[in-house]
Amino acid sequence: MIPLTELVSIEMEVSHPMILSKNLHMMSNVMAETDMVSQVYPLMDARNTILKTFSDTYTIKKIGLFNLQLTDKESAKVYKLIWDGEMEVTLDTFVELGAAFIAALVLIFLLMVIYYKSYAISGIILLGSFLSIIGVIVGHFIMDIFTVETFFLTATSLIGFIALIGISSRNSLLLIDFTKSLMQDKDMDQASAIAHSAATRAKPIFLTAVAIMLASTLLAGDAVFGGLGVSLIFGTVAAVVASLLVVPVLLNITDLKKQFDIE
Repeated sequence: MIPLTELVSIEMEVSHPMILSKNLHMMSNVMAETDMVSQVYPLMDARNTILKTFSDTYTIKKIGLFNLQLTDKESAKVYKLIWDGEMEVTLDTFVELGAAFIAALVLIFLLMVIYYKSYAISGIILLGSFLSIIGVIVGHFIMDIFTVETFFLTATSLIGFIALIGISSRNSLLLIDFTKSLMQDKDMDQASAIAHSAATRAKPIFLTAVAIMLASTLLAGDAVFGGLGVSLIFGTVAAVVASLLVVPVLLNITDLKKQFDIE
């Protein structure tokens, strides 16, 4: 082993750093990689640390969702801390998928109002769809407990949210349409029609749910689409419970003859 200093001579010189700019503003890049942790949590910790550490020297203003603007109290120089790159893509994806989820809820509610001409029945369908989201959150919590690595709510999980709205709404529609048919054509009373409808439609609802869950197990172990798989599995279970237990109870306390315009 020969020391490197015996082969070369070291001379100290002033370096010429690369000048970086974005949108005609000087900038410096600081890059980091999270270690098996969702990017949002260390970002929030870093922002809180910055707010506590630099609040005496700088006037800090929040811009956007996580970005900060720091103004030097003495020189009045303005610095901006921008979370860019993959972090920006992740945040934009969450915001857009969240907006798509809300839009899907509103559109389904409006379609149900047009179809049934009833706000009460449309609200019951929407509530059943919303309860399936609870299953998704519980499912992620369970997976986080039983998996070695931390299991986070990801962008693909939100895709599962949107898909579950349609699945749960379909289950509720099967019950409500069959109940309406029994009350109109068979002249059944409300409670009997709901009970018969739930018992008859339970089998196709269960079969559809099992098919979705079995297919989603292939996604649950994937690094990227694991959130989608878990959302579909646990959300489908919650959707079945909501469709066969919650929706019939809500229908029974509603005056269906009035809602269906049955004399």
